[in-house]
Amino acid sequence: MARHIIFGGNGFLGRELVVQLLQFGANKIVVVDPQMRPDAELYRQKGVEFIQTTIADSIGGNLVNFQPDDVVHHLASKLIIPNRPRTGRYDYFAEANVVGTKLIVEAMVAAGCRNMHFWSTDMVYGPVKLKPRTEEHPLFPFGHYGDAKVAGEKIVREYVEKGDLNCTIFRPRLIIGAGRLGILETLFKLIYKGLPIPLIGFGKNRFQFVSVHDCARASIMALKSDNPCETFNLGSANPPMVSELLNDLIEEVGSKSFLIKTPGSLTKLALEALNLLKISPMDPEQYRIADLDVSLDITKAENLIDWVPQDHDSQMLRSAYEHWLEHRNG
Repeated sequence: MARHIIFGGNGFLGRELVVQLLQFGANKIVVVDPQMRPDAELYRQKGVEFIQTTIADSIGGNLVNFQPDDVVHHLASKLIIPNRPRTGRYDYFAEANVVGTKLIVEAMVAAGCRNMHFWSTDMVYGPVKLKPRTEEHPLFPFGHYGDAKVAGEKIVREYVEKGDLNCTIFRPRLIIGAGRLGILETLFKLIYKGLPIPLIGFGKNRFQFVSVHDCARASIMALKSDNPCETFNLGSANPPMVSELLNDLIEEVGSKSFLIKTPGSLTKLALEALNLLKISPMDPEQYRIADLDVSLDITKAENLIDWVPQDHDSQMLRSAYEHWLEHRNG
């Protein structure tokens, strides 16, 4: 059976993918990641190898040594953290998504290794031009993270068009689950303290999530379907309105918090000014879509790889909150 090489395999999605690959029956998994975590016992299981290094060093040092029947999973990416770094943000994201992608693909092609899963993002779409947002939606990213992902996709497609690569591209909505915080940590702190929650807009838009479990399962379903050379949106089914989603969580956990609705355009203008000053609490990719209906059409994944999301937005958000509550002092 083929080896599975996972770049960025020690991240939130990567660890879940390792678990599901083992359940799928993979007998050889190689994780390449510069970060070692306390839960790395996962990588000491039979058939799982951990290489603690960067993409550049792993390729330059020939530490992976691609084989023709390997399947490469490219998950490596820097996380969006507002104002970090304050300058050079495109280069920051491009290190893994552009430079790293080119290094991986060139090494694969040289070794005759063809099969790749490339993890992109729905942030490649930017403003809503078409509804529903299918995989054919125009690509106009709001910020540098999306720009770098578009550039990474372009590199992959160049090799696909030349016939050197077979690649499945995934574009997930916001991935959440137990242990994934990011922008949600601010929300959870407000709910825990019973404080008001300011919205960007009036909360009537639908803001879709996708669970880490469902994302990893999409990769497994693609493997079962012989790694189709296609692009797939990943998201929940029938996402609720933002106000409904948040009010349900507030009620379920017994918080005294309440929503403060604001004119979206004015609030975003204020955040744009703060962004210019490098002190915005949110990144452009986050606040520019906060009042937009950014739901993805996921029927293509259902039709071609038989993938249907199992987790609902309310369930995902509640799970993430409960995990944060349990570990907030850790």
